[in-house]
Amino acid sequence: MRLVYALTVGCFVVVVAVASYLTFSGGDDAQTASKTTVADGKPVRVVIAGTNDAKEEVVDCGIVGEGTFRATGGITDSGPVRAYRCVPNEDLIVFRYVAKGRKGTINYHVAIDIKRLPPVSRWKIESATRAYRGLHGEGNESENASYTVTYLKGSVWR
Repeated sequence: MRLVYALTVGCFVVVVAVASYLTFSGGDDAQTASKTTVADGKPVRVVIAGTNDAKEEVVDCGIVGEGTFRATGGITDSGPVRAYRCVPNEDLIVFRYVAKGRKGTINYHVAIDIKRLPPVSRWKIESATRAYRGLHGEGNESENASYTVTYLKGSVWR
């Protein structure tokens, strides 16, 4: 019985020692991961202009406009953007932005809960390509008084 106890304790000590060494040394995997992590929880601000220029009210997920975007902070890029607008029910408006930067494309969606007063607008990254592959992000959306400039403020991470 003592032999089984001694072997169990000995194995436990070895496992704890190896795990501690790997945790505190970082190991090869930790170094590789740190190279691929871009912006864990970094603040980001995206300004989207000129996408609300459709001549008629679009509610069927059609294009409402094309414009430009500029992202600063956790990601930095700029380029053309296209906006689509859906109204899935009387309480919700959803915009989808496809922003094509020099480093890749980022697809954002903005959900506006118009039932709440004041309306609540939240954005989230749906998908991304090239340098932004695997990028996640979310935050609050606001607009200027004439709805011609959209501001996305929040955080991005991998």
